[in-house]
Amino acid sequence: MLLSEVVEVLPGVPFRTRIESEKDGACIVVQARDLAGDGAVDLAGAARIAAPPSSTRGLLKPGDVILQPRGNRYSVGKVEEVKSPAVAAAPLYILRRRAEDVDPDFLVAFLEAASTQSILRQDAVGTHVPQIPRQALEALHIELPDLSSQIKLADLARLERREIEVMDRLRAARSRLFDLALQEIAKKSRKRANAPGSIPGLKGAPTP
Repeated sequence: MLLSEVVEVLPGVPFRTRIESEKDGACIVVQARDLAGDGAVDLAGAARIAAPPSSTRGLLKPGDVILQPRGNRYSVGKVEEVKSPAVAAAPLYILRRRAEDVDPDFLVAFLEAASTQSILRQDAVGTHVPQIPRQALEALHIELPDLSSQIKLADLARLERREIEVMDRLRAARSRLFDLALQEIAKKSRKRANAPGSIPGLKGAPTP
């Protein structure tokens, strides 16, 4: 089936000027940077403005899925609890499920899948900064299993995401340990070179 049969694709709210955050603003503004890459939307770190725009087109609801349509990697996140008015800024798209038997976490997993990302890249238009047209997103084909299977698949995708995060942290830790080891070796070499009685240039010289 088409994605448009499963969700309503809504455009984000356009802002004519740069969004400047106000400390005590009553309305949250979600931007691309707030899609944390873990399937969630960082509402706590998002910008705030004094009041919601006059149009309620982009007002967010729990369970909404937000997609960033520009570039070559299309970040996705699910909106959890919304405690104050919140909007998504253009060019973000809001995917709002049409029925309760659609799991938002499954939609996130589907949109993050490598095969889906590849199709979206092919559908993107533009030379400088490619962007997915709304019509292309709506025409995306999706296989929608029963709700129980959706939840299981979403859990599997969540575990895979956590595994990748753990492996990335391990790689970073190994890299830091290697750098520290190199620094320690260099430090010991300098100490030996500066030790009393050492003759500069003698170390490593060939024996007559």
